[in-house]
Amino acid sequence: MKRSHANTAWPVGLAAAALLVVACGNLAPPPAARVLATRDLGPLPFLPVIQGRDGGYSAGWAGRSVWVFGDTTLAHAAADGNTWRSSTFCATSDRDASDGLSGLDEPVDASGAPGEFLPFTPDEQAFNDAHFSPAAQATCTQDCDARWALWPGPLLPDPDGAGSALLFYAKISARPGAFNFSGVGTSLATWADPSARPVRPALAPGAAEPTLLFGADEPAFAAAALVVRGDLIAYACEGGLDSPCILARVPYAQALDRGAWTFYAGGSAWSSDVHDAAYVMNGATMMTVAWNEAIGAYLAVYSAPVSSDVRFRTAPAPEGPWSQARLLFHAEPPVDASDWTYSGLAHDELADERGARQYVSYFRSTGFLQGEMRLVEVRLAQEQ
Repeated sequence: MKRSHANTAWPVGLAAAALLVVACGNLAPPPAARVLATRDLGPLPFLPVIQGRDGGYSAGWAGRSVWVFGDTTLAHAAADGNTWRSSTFCATSDRDASDGLSGLDEPVDASGAPGEFLPFTPDEQAFNDAHFSPAAQATCTQDCDARWALWPGPLLPDPDGAGSALLFYAKISARPGAFNFSGVGTSLATWADPSARPVRPALAPGAAEPTLLFGADEPAFAAAALVVRGDLIAYACEGGLDSPCILARVPYAQALDRGAWTFYAGGSAWSSDVHDAAYVMNGATMMTVAWNEAIGAYLAVYSAPVSSDVRFRTAPAPEGPWSQARLLFHAEPPVDASDWTYSGLAHDELADERGARQYVSYFRSTGFLQGEMRLVEVRLAQEQ
């Protein structure tokens, strides 16, 4: 199940490298928060047909906590014969996570299994049918088990109360073999309400990848996102052990217009050229960032790469300066000692006490193509 969002290797010049040392190294300010206590609440109670699913971004929307997931394996075949989904979702009206979450509802077919959440284009679906479907096992002769995948990222309801939402996603080319994923690009889907499927609009008609906002040669702005005073703020974080992150912003109402995006270039500068983007911190390809009233700072939460640690950083603004990383909690170790946990994400819509009580999920592998998403309560206090 292990994965990361699509990312490109973004060149780091000497100036960018120096900024990264200031933002993330020994000169970074101390965190504005400290951890008082943590409490493991166990795995989320998904349907029995769900063997494993990762990701787990969420948002408060339409009176519910709405969750989106990436690759999802099924215990039995769905009505279409498949036992694999590249994206699924669920929602609950339970907003009190102190005793765990209940009522995680999701649409299912006649077999009791979820369908694909993010829709494939006809060409993408045809490729998957020819290479990755049960029927393809008997007829495929080339690129067998190859597939297109659509991995959902941050979910951002309209800040003006229109009732709709924007959903980041990454388009992935997956080939047979462990970790054999390559990013094609990232984009935004529009989602009218939780009872309907999202729509992937054609943002670049006539292009080779018309649905994508950012291509394979650009940073993958799907790691973390938030809305600040009407602006959509998004982070792109490279993979690897350091996962340096850059920052972009766009008016929420213009988010589907690639030309309206600007990129943080350091200091007070923003540039329309993504190549001017400056690194602001080390994070992860799946991460959450939100304002925390209790500590008076922005809080970033993410899983440390190749580790079972979940970490946090704080900053006075989305662009920083971000603090040194500090341990939030140790995740429950995977069943296989050679594996590690990942996708540590905070759920701001479940937070209580002005953000002093946080709820954080992460994926823990329990076997081959199996796993659970565990929930942890974290008590924070402002650092004195």
